Amino acid sequence: MTDRTLYIVTCGAPLAARVADGVSAARSRGWNPYVIPTDAALPWLESQDLADVPILTGNRKPTEAKRAPKADAIVVVPATFNTLNAWANGNANTYPLTTLCAALGSRTRTVAVPFAKTDLAGHPAWLASLAVLRYAGVRVVDPHDGSTASLDPVESGTGDHIAESFRWDWVLGELEPAGETRGP
Repeated sequence: MTDRTLYIVTCGAPLAARVADGVSAARSRGWNPYVIPTDAALPWLESQDLADVPILTGNRKPTEAKRAPKADAIVVVPATFNTLNAWANGNANTYPLTTLCAALGSRTRTVAVPFAKTDLAGHPAWLASLAVLRYAGVRVVDPHDGSTASLDPVESGTGDHIAESFRWDWVLGELEPAGETRGP
C-alpha cells in the first residue's frame, strides 16, 4: 500500500496510448495513480487496460464527496499545444485544466511532457507558455529522449514512433529528490 498520490493528466496525442504503462511504472515506484484525461484523450484510453485505476472526468457535483486525495505530484503526459497554452494562461475551464492550474497555485510537484508538432511549436505562444510553466516550477521533459535541458517539436507522422520509444522513468524520475529512486 502506498500513501503517495499521483495524478496523471493526459491529453489527446499518440503518447496518451501509453497511459497504462505509466500507471504500472508509477505503482512500481510507490505511487497511487489517478488518471485525469482531457476529452480528446478519452479515445486513446479505450483500448488500454487501466484495471482499477480511477479515471476522473468532469467536475464533481456540489453534493458529491471528493473523488481523490490531494495529489503529492502531477504529471502531464502528453501536454498538447492547446492544454499547455491554456494552463500557462490560467484558463481553468475544464477539470484537467482546473487540476493543473491549482497545482501551480499550490506548488505541487509537476512534470510535463509537451507534445506539439513543428508548426504548432513554432507559434510564439508555445515558447511563452513553456517559459511561464518553467518559471512556475514545472519540470519539462522532452518526449524524444527525456531531456530536461532541451525540447524538440514532434515531426508530423512520427508521434507513434516517439510514443513507442518513450520511457516513463524519464518522467517519474523527475518527481524524486536528487539521488533518490524508489521501486525496481
